[in-house]
Amino acid sequence: MNTDTSSSLSNVEDDEISLLDLALTVAENLRLLIIGPIAAGLIALGVSSLLPKTFESVAILNVIDQPEKVASLATSAAVLDPVAEQIGLTKLATKDAARAELRGRVSMAVGRKDGLLTLTTKGESGEEAQALANVVLAQLFVAVAPKGQDAADLEKSLSLARSLYANNQLVIERSSALMGAAKSENAVNAGLQGYAELIALQQSLADKIASDERSLRGLTESRLAQTPTLPTQHVAPKRSQISVLAALATGFALLLFVFIRKALASAAVGEDGERVRQIKGYL
Repeated sequence: MNTDTSSSLSNVEDDEISLLDLALTVAENLRLLIIGPIAAGLIALGVSSLLPKTFESVAILNVIDQPEKVASLATSAAVLDPVAEQIGLTKLATKDAARAELRGRVSMAVGRKDGLLTLTTKGESGEEAQALANVVLAQLFVAVAPKGQDAADLEKSLSLARSLYANNQLVIERSSALMGAAKSENAVNAGLQGYAELIALQQSLADKIASDERSLRGLTESRLAQTPTLPTQHVAPKRSQISVLAALATGFALLLFVFIRKALASAAVGEDGERVRQIKGYL
């Protein structure tokens, strides 16, 4: 029993001595552990201030038909290649390289709840980001517009829908007149059922006409819920975040360094001294 008690007390004393050694090591190197991270943070702050700034311009589109398709088209070659040529990127790089660079500067997302399309463009100045957004939108409008056989098919579909709408309107008017002249209740009820079906058909034709007309018009500035913004504050680099992370990393590295140095110094005068000297010899 006494032996176990003595062993426990010895372990507690060893733990206390170890904690005191750690505290002493920190106290001996306190100046280094304070000044080092501060200096690293200030250096990181200075370096980050020299990095090129990034600004973001945001535009919002209200697209009713197939917003996912429009969003994919915004970062496709059909849109980005003309944009690259227009802003002069192809003069400095190949078409593939220019397209890859633009994909890093242009993005479009579809809102999950409202279905709105959000176009985000990046530039080294607010004006550059806004100008890029305007060019991308202009090329997107061109790419979405129906062409060739697609436009011809839409014209035929629209013409047919309008003709059916006009004819159905005449039928609705005649049905209304016949119900007004009907004398029996059964005739009126039958007329009401047919009249309701005609009204439903008319609404369907109206929706078809509106859809075809939108498709023929394509996208225009009228679909912009928000025109490209002119940013005044950069989004990157985040200098304060970089400075804090640099200070924390440096503080951790310095703390690890002083503990390892203390451990090696203690081992050099103890039983492990020969092993430490061998390690230093290999290094």
